[in-house]
Amino acid sequence: MLSTTATAVSPLAPVPRFSRFDKKVCTLGKGISGYVELYMDRHKVPYAVKVYHTKETFESKDEFRKRVLHEHAMLSNLCHRNIITVYKYQKSKLGSKVKLYMEAGTEHLSKLLKTTASHSVDELLCIWKQLCQGVQYLHSLNICHRDLKLENLVFDLDFRHLKIIDFATAEEVTLKQGQSIGLVGSEKYAAPETFASLKYDGKATDIWSIGIILYFFLKDEFPWESARHNNQKFKSYSETQSMEMPISQILAINSKQRLSISAIMQDPWFESIHSCGNNTNCGIIHKLTFSIDTINTIERHYRAKRDSGAASTATDTVDTIDTIDTIERSEIVEHQ
Repeated sequence: MLSTTATAVSPLAPVPRFSRFDKKVCTLGKGISGYVELYMDRHKVPYAVKVYHTKETFESKDEFRKRVLHEHAMLSNLCHRNIITVYKYQKSKLGSKVKLYMEAGTEHLSKLLKTTASHSVDELLCIWKQLCQGVQYLHSLNICHRDLKLENLVFDLDFRHLKIIDFATAEEVTLKQGQSIGLVGSEKYAAPETFASLKYDGKATDIWSIGIILYFFLKDEFPWESARHNNQKFKSYSETQSMEMPISQILAINSKQRLSISAIMQDPWFESIHSCGNNTNCGIIHKLTFSIDTINTIERHYRAKRDSGAASTATDTVDTIDTIDTIERSEIVEHQ
């Protein structure tokens, strides 16, 4: 038996009409918490499905359910062109399997950059400005992402708007709580205070991460492997805090001296960056720059269907959306 509840959906992208006959096109990526697959509905509207790994041995079923559904709870209240849209989640009655249905995107930015021969600084700055705009939206709602990195950035399938993904460690910082707690995220992008203190300003750590991404875009390398004092490059920087960056204080060691996202966006250099938005264009066609494996895979999928007569057969059900590994269809509960 299925039950549904409403969620916020961005008006910028067509909403898929989900059906158990929708086809799996390819796997977009795999990570620590699960893997993401690309599906297509019968009207050729693509969407992504994030499949979470089963619970850890130390977790209870309630703890597992709370952890994996945290991302849906966070995303369902967000609506911004630079934030991935969530549609619904699906879980088994026993709670052993959870899937998150989301807006489709490309491969993550780290992979796209590796498969691209060349890209201009202006193009990368367009991407970075869009990242900042997404972060500004989150921070205005007192939400910090806490795991901003190239692997958590994708394009929409038109290669126009950047999308921030993976809100598994994101949190809303209330006035009562004040600070974020716990070491999360990826070491290359993590702020120094996350290694030195249990509690820290989550928004300030986001600023550090976007500063690391800006440095990578400008220099084509990371400044250090880890913002720890046993790393010689970081130790040298912490002693001088001298770095060739267009916006000063974005990588300030002291988190209280680090710029806020609002201050960054008011910087004249930032304002001079041309970027793609709802009514703006950076002048660069990103689709021509980056490898478009996702688009090509979709096109090959439908070309193959057309060449074979595009007719579904009785055996053409291997990749339908209702095939949920070993879970029986009667066990599935949906939430929109």
